[in-house]
Amino acid sequence: MQGIDAPPVPWKESAEAPALSVAARALLRLAGEGASVALAVWALRVGDRIVDFAGSNSGRATDRTYAFVDMVSGAVAAVLLGTAVLAFKRTNAIEFVRRLSLRLSPLLAAWILPLLFRWRLWQGRELTFLALVSLAALVVQRSVRAMLRTPPAFREAAAARARPARPPGRLRNALPFVGVLVAAAGYAAYFSYYTLRNHFRIGTAALDLGLEDNLVWNAVHWGPLFKSSPLGGPNVSHGGYHQTYFAYVLGIPYRLWPDPRTLLVIQATFAGAAAIPLYFLARRRLSAPESGIVAVLYLLYAPLHGANLYDFHYLLLAPLFLWTVLNLVEVRRYGWAALAIAFTLSIREDVAALLAFVGAYLVLSGIRPKAGIVVALVGGAYFVALKMFVMPRFLGGSEAFIEMFRELLPEGDRGYGGVLKTAIGNPGYTLGKLLERDKLLYVLQILVPFAFLPFRRAIGLICIAPGFLFTLLSTKYMPLIQPTFQYTTYWTVFLFIGSVANLGWMRESELSHPAEAVEWRASRHAWIAAMVCTMLATSYQFGAILQQHTARGGFGPFRFDLTPADVAHHQHVYKLIAEVPPDAKIVSSETIVPHVSQRKNSYTLRTGLHDAEWLLVWMPPRGDERILVVQALRAGTYGVFDESGEFMLAKRGYSTAKNAHVMAHYGL
Repeated sequence: MQGIDAPPVPWKESAEAPALSVAARALLRLAGEGASVALAVWALRVGDRIVDFAGSNSGRATDRTYAFVDMVSGAVAAVLLGTAVLAFKRTNAIEFVRRLSLRLSPLLAAWILPLLFRWRLWQGRELTFLALVSLAALVVQRSVRAMLRTPPAFREAAAARARPARPPGRLRNALPFVGVLVAAAGYAAYFSYYTLRNHFRIGTAALDLGLEDNLVWNAVHWGPLFKSSPLGGPNVSHGGYHQTYFAYVLGIPYRLWPDPRTLLVIQATFAGAAAIPLYFLARRRLSAPESGIVAVLYLLYAPLHGANLYDFHYLLLAPLFLWTVLNLVEVRRYGWAALAIAFTLSIREDVAALLAFVGAYLVLSGIRPKAGIVVALVGGAYFVALKMFVMPRFLGGSEAFIEMFRELLPEGDRGYGGVLKTAIGNPGYTLGKLLERDKLLYVLQILVPFAFLPFRRAIGLICIAPGFLFTLLSTKYMPLIQPTFQYTTYWTVFLFIGSVANLGWMRESELSHPAEAVEWRASRHAWIAAMVCTMLATSYQFGAILQQHTARGGFGPFRFDLTPADVAHHQHVYKLIAEVPPDAKIVSSETIVPHVSQRKNSYTLRTGLHDAEWLLVWMPPRGDERILVVQALRAGTYGVFDESGEFMLAKRGYSTAKNAHVMAHYGL
């Protein structure tokens, strides 16, 4: 008999615990599972009415009554079933019910799922949605782990059943990779189609598709280094803002199809193709099916979608090259790795910084520490050389984008060194700049899809370092802390690396500790299940594939449709473009620039008229564009040459006979 001073009996899910306690716990779990399933069925039955019910506690009074009644009924039914088994099963009744309740424990998350996949419910409630997804991840991870650790309740029946036929080993290992190839191709086709459609309906802009297209066009035609006239005039170089030597590589396919649409297709293709090196990175640590799941989840990652929908940016090309470098270094293909590193460095100067973090991962993880030191030094030295010495020469000694971090700049400092001084030397002040609602929401949108798996071990600190330095330290610059811009790449590359590393660690522990193999396998599969749940839910709500109502790209909502008005606008603007000589200097509205940027000089009205011979405007102009157009027409600098639909084409020095009529028509 247990003495009065003896320690209490610990919570044990086995026959070692008192039988009554085991039975009570099992019945309580069954009650929760029954209530969860009943509530999920109720939510599916009420359909869209759940938006009002869960969003504002309104709607039909009967819905509220039925929700309560269904939950109680489900719980009671499950408890009665368990009690009946306990009462009538002659042998091992308690153990049977215990196993049954644990094997069914993933049903505890059933009630959450119908809520997560109602996009209208979470518009404007993103923080609540992400909290609920996090809860679902916790429930799924713990319950799936409990299920997989528990032997089947119907052990005899399970053992008697013959295992289903499985394909041969090589075929079984090849099928997931084939699936990844198909998924990557599907991603490339999907995003190419919709970004091309967006461009067709004049939805792209000078910043950034127009300036990047003009840069590549000038590179192909051997113009000045990084010349990009939409950035600010005929003699402006983009080299002070970004060092994109990869533009000359893009010039090879661009020569065949000199069009901004080439860049959009390349971006979607490279972003999708990154799933392939990610698969191989995972495959050296995980089984083929598990590796395939991780690679496909990357393609569903909502921040990737938002960035891909927003014009063209070199950062979206980085995951393909960085993961390729990591793969090649891990398998000691150092010659090919050197070539991949060269391409990686050519993409952009900040990609070189990401390469340095890849090297740091190789060192700290112990995978290839010597090679990692070399990679880190090459990437870091290249980044510092460009950022601190080369790029300021293009801007007269100034450092680009420093205004993004201006509230962290100490008095008298003008460079990124000052930002680091504040971040390291004044952590209290820096913490105040980090603890903002917008940044919290951003971090959750980035991290929740991973079910926080990268933080299972300390390696997660490496995974968040690039994103922290390049985005969270910013002040009052919203694009850096919105998941619809290219800057999410700073997180994407390393969070997937961290997830793969932690899953691989669990599998290695399973193989090296046979006595605990079931525990480690259950834990790994539970984390994968949680990540599948969170990735699907967040991709549905914020992504562009599972539904198209809430997707955003860049600064605003992304339109997937193409209306007759869009087609008419395209026809009208291209009628006027055809009247402009292909080598003429032209200034145009912001969204028209990408359609006329395939020339030496193509300006955007937001930076001025410059020396443009032609003026192409979407009427009526707005903001700063309005001021410049009114001045040009009133002064007679430009005369209206032609009109088509809502677009006006004017020519420098042309007759001003139509100017007054056009200005009066549009109220200018």
